[in-house]
Amino acid sequence: MDHPWWKKAVSYITDVSLEQTSSLYNPFLEVLLVKGRHQLTTRDAIYSYDDKYENFSSAFRKVNWKPLKGNRVLVLGLGLGSVILILEKILNKTFDYTAVEIDPEICRMAHSYTLKNLKSYVEVIQAEAHSFLSVNDEKYDMIIMDIFQSAIIPQKFQSKEYLQMLSGKLNSKGVLLYNRMNITEEDKLENKLFDSIMEEVFPNTEAIQVKNNLVYINDKAFLES
Repeated sequence: MDHPWWKKAVSYITDVSLEQTSSLYNPFLEVLLVKGRHQLTTRDAIYSYDDKYENFSSAFRKVNWKPLKGNRVLVLGLGLGSVILILEKILNKTFDYTAVEIDPEICRMAHSYTLKNLKSYVEVIQAEAHSFLSVNDEKYDMIIMDIFQSAIIPQKFQSKEYLQMLSGKLNSKGVLLYNRMNITEEDKLENKLFDSIMEEVFPNTEAIQVKNNLVYINDKAFLES
């Protein structure tokens, strides 16, 4: 979405609110213009921040893309589409995307602020991710798991059964990137428990430390040496 030059200029001095809304799934959503970039926030979390969505922008730069053979990408949890923007605009990757997002308001905002300005093919499906995966027979070359309810990942998306479901949706030589918070002591304790579950399903997994997050990758072969 284009904005007047003065609004962009002001955003380098102070955050500019572009809209506030709510939905059945998020009682508060706000899109801000922050230093010329779109940021989607709840009361206690940032869902999206264009190319400054650092957990994935940093993690993607550590990925060895050579083993990846196909171009089909599944994005679970859309935000404003930062991960797609980063892959297309910053890393110059040519992928076809299926994005699954439960919140229709977020689907609307993603199209308005980001997706309509991209060249990539993006199919947005408004659905609950677990239900979508349980009935979808497609396989993907990359899966990006970025589902939060504010700052919390619902427990059903942290289970061994769910990780096995994700594994079953990956093509041979496919890569999974799973984003988790790593700020509080509770986060860190939960991540230690999650480590063991990941290792059961993906024995060659590795956690990438990115500021306040851990991004788990299913296979160390996808990390740059």
